[in-house]
Amino acid sequence: MHITYIAVDILCILHNNAFHENPFPSGTAMSVATIREFRRTLRTLEREVDLALQAQTGCCGVSSAQCHLLLTLEESGPSSVGDLAAALELDSSTLSRTVDGLVRAGLAERREDPENRRRQIVSLSGAGREKTDSINGLCDRYYRRLLGSLPPAEADVLHKALPILARALRSFRLAEGSAACCDRSGRPS
Repeated sequence: MHITYIAVDILCILHNNAFHENPFPSGTAMSVATIREFRRTLRTLEREVDLALQAQTGCCGVSSAQCHLLLTLEESGPSSVGDLAAALELDSSTLSRTVDGLVRAGLAERREDPENRRRQIVSLSGAGREKTDSINGLCDRYYRRLLGSLPPAEADVLHKALPILARALRSFRLAEGSAACCDRSGRPS
């Protein structure tokens, strides 16, 4: 099963050993071909996820950034712009522009924090709750069909591997200070 090999590669990255030491007790090292196949698969995954997000958010009438913010607000409830920026790992000014768009569209409300008038609290409006319900319904149906098209064992592996991949990528990026393969001058890091 091809996805199983990807899950093993994900675990190697999670342990931050992929390029420096062998994480396998058997002594077998990952080959350049394995690393390249993993990278090729990630590029394909990135393209497919991007195309799916464009289609899903496009039919919902919001941008990808707005969709992420709406769903984050749904999960977190009313939150400050700073807390939302931290949750989405965005600059506060970038997030503020996205909030502005949602407020203009009537999907979010912004109010002054009564305990700190310099802080703005953002929450979903009634229309915003309807929009998140619509997004969730459409996307739940899409991903139910997608996962249902796979053999159950592969769907289970995928369900288990994706959180590992997300944690590995985030942990590695935070530990390294960047996800870049090279420094600002273009030299390998």
